[in-house]
Amino acid sequence: MLKILAMFIFGTIAGFLAYYYKAPFSYADFKDYGYTLLTISGMVFTIMGIWIAFIYPNAILRLQDPEKIKTADFSRTLQDTRRLETVVGAVMASGTVAIGVSAIYFLKLLMYGLPAFAGYHIELKSAAIGAITFLSLVQLSAVGYVIYSNYLFIEDLHVRREGREADGDF
Repeated sequence: MLKILAMFIFGTIAGFLAYYYKAPFSYADFKDYGYTLLTISGMVFTIMGIWIAFIYPNAILRLQDPEKIKTADFSRTLQDTRRLETVVGAVMASGTVAIGVSAIYFLKLLMYGLPAFAGYHIELKSAAIGAITFLSLVQLSAVGYVIYSNYLFIEDLHVRREGREADGDF
């Protein structure tokens, strides 16, 4: 929660700085960056969703069986639990980014023709910069989750390989 609050504060500061310096960017620049965020979000969301489905099939099966939901155990080991948390965290963060970017585009679509839009153009641009900064940090965090979960996966492979080699030496 503290990390999200720090990201929000950083996004707010970016918005105020954009307002103060009258950030000279066009909607086309913003739109290109938004599409980039959506693409990264979609990649993380899809790849990690597939990873959950293939690496944790028992978890998926338990969730699909209403009688076993109460007894579902995702914590065979602490390492598996950490990996599952990072994978699910990445999926959730990327989904949040996709919803946030889509909401900004939708609000722009709704507000563009309104007289208030012209009167508060700089303020709205600054708010968009603040929001996109926050969403960028959230997406960066999701990519960090992906990297971390891959690190845990490789670490687990090495531990298991070394364990098998040690068993083979006896």
